[in-house]
Amino acid sequence: MSPHLVEVETRTALAAAPLTREMFQVVLKPNWVEDSHVRRPGYWEPVITDPSIILGVVSSLGQALPSGGRITICDAPNTYVSFERVVARGGLDRSLRFVQGSLRALTVELLDLRREVWITREHVVVERRPNPPDPRGYVALGLGRHGMLFGHAGEGRYYGADYDTAVVNAHHSGCVQEYLLSGTAVNADLFINLPKLKTHKKTGVTCCLKNLVGINGDKNWLPHYVEGPPSKGGDEFPDETAARYVERRLKKAGQKLALALPVAGTWAYRKARKAGEAVLGDSESVIRNGNWEGNDTCWRMALDLNRALLYGNPDGTLREAGERKPYLAIVDGIIGGEGNGPLAPDPVKSNVIIIGTDPAAVDAVACKLMGFDPMMVPIVREAFAPHRWPIATCRMKEIEVQDDRVGRVIGLDEVQPAVPGGFRPHFGWPGLNPAKSGRSTS
Repeated sequence: MSPHLVEVETRTALAAAPLTREMFQVVLKPNWVEDSHVRRPGYWEPVITDPSIILGVVSSLGQALPSGGRITICDAPNTYVSFERVVARGGLDRSLRFVQGSLRALTVELLDLRREVWITREHVVVERRPNPPDPRGYVALGLGRHGMLFGHAGEGRYYGADYDTAVVNAHHSGCVQEYLLSGTAVNADLFINLPKLKTHKKTGVTCCLKNLVGINGDKNWLPHYVEGPPSKGGDEFPDETAARYVERRLKKAGQKLALALPVAGTWAYRKARKAGEAVLGDSESVIRNGNWEGNDTCWRMALDLNRALLYGNPDGTLREAGERKPYLAIVDGIIGGEGNGPLAPDPVKSNVIIIGTDPAAVDAVACKLMGFDPMMVPIVREAFAPHRWPIATCRMKEIEVQDDRVGRVIGLDEVQPAVPGGFRPHFGWPGLNPAKSGRSTS
């Protein structure tokens, strides 16, 4: 059965690709966070963007782009993931080589945006290896006082993507609010976002807005949460029990030891971490690391990234509000992911594809298709807030949807879930769909 098309329109933007014959560099950004479900090796369908969507977009662009143009398909997967295994899923690498032969003088490029890859054992980093960098370099883009983390109460206690928290806190201090973006993404004449429709442990949902985490060269510039519980100004977990206090202290000590003594320190941290999980439970069953609806950090970082992409210039400056980069979103909801997303979701045969040019509006519709109220998802709700560099091109109530399931244009409030009852949220976000909340069966 063919997927239903859900086109998102607003009264101020067209739901069509802003493609012109002058565009030579088009970037496609799928969701390639992992090479497979973390608990079911080799099973990738609810985790990453369906290869058929990527191939369809490449083929369409091949008919529209001028001779000599370049299509770059790129992402920055989790630092320990094999890029080669990701692009081999569904035979994508082989199919792209075949398609390339029919695209005249166009170039199709696969690009890993990471500057570093890790070797891990028992979820602990034991080795860091340099990765070939983005051939177009990286751009440090700062939002200053307009960054969503400016003046945030958690300043100085952010946790990024690595054990060295000094890095992330150095890039998010006072008026310094900066991100290291891929030069390929920033230089694109047209950016096409190809996210997956699934739940997310830190932001509730991952769709267009959250998918931009993958255009970074160094994810340790990205604040993921503030260490500690809300009672101490953090959002790492809801409350600090005695067990959590001990765990947090041992975790910090283990990470410092691993950095100071790469061999003996990492071995000791691995054993301590494994013992702790045996007693306290792993992160697929216990709230930790900001994996809950009280995370007030991660959504802010993601919205900053969207502004940096939409308005960022290759020289690190920012455009005026009316000069945003041409952008198109095509969301893969053929098989969605519910429960322990984004890495261990259960599959949902949602059978929808969402298309639009406004990432905030598309994500609001995605929430409705998942059975969630977009006003309860901060990353979506706050994308509509007034800002010097706006993300949304309209107010949420102005969104109009051409829904093939009903055959007409409807308002956002009329959009029905893709499956009866909607998606089951991550267990740290029970409020998104109380009727279907609970632990994943992964």
